[in-house]
Amino acid sequence: MRRPLAILAALATLAGCSGAQEHALLGEFFSASRLRDNTALARLATVRFEPTTQGIITKFDIVEVTAERREPGSAIVSKDVSISAPVKLPSGETVRKRLVVTIRRDASTGDWVVSAIRDAAAASPPRS
Repeated sequence: MRRPLAILAALATLAGCSGAQEHALLGEFFSASRLRDNTALARLATVRFEPTTQGIITKFDIVEVTAERREPGSAIVSKDVSISAPVKLPSGETVRKRLVVTIRRDASTGDWVVSAIRDAAAASPPRS
């Protein structure tokens, strides 16, 4: 009886870790962006989330992670991570935003880097 419970506990733990790698990367990215740490950002991203124009994100929830996709004729692999986050705007107002962050695997190191970030509303096709 203990063995099935242990297996269920292990499966629940694994399910809870879904998106853990992406969460760690994005946490570092938003922290480095907030601090304007260009040295860290050079290692983590090819884009910035500029606090003076876009705002500051200190916490976020991952809503969805797409499957990895390979660009045609290339070794570049990328995926989109949709997040929901309270964003403190430069005006001081805090608004909840849904953003889509594109991450890609760096071909030379194998590490994931942030390559694009956009509002989810702008990323979605219009509904008819």
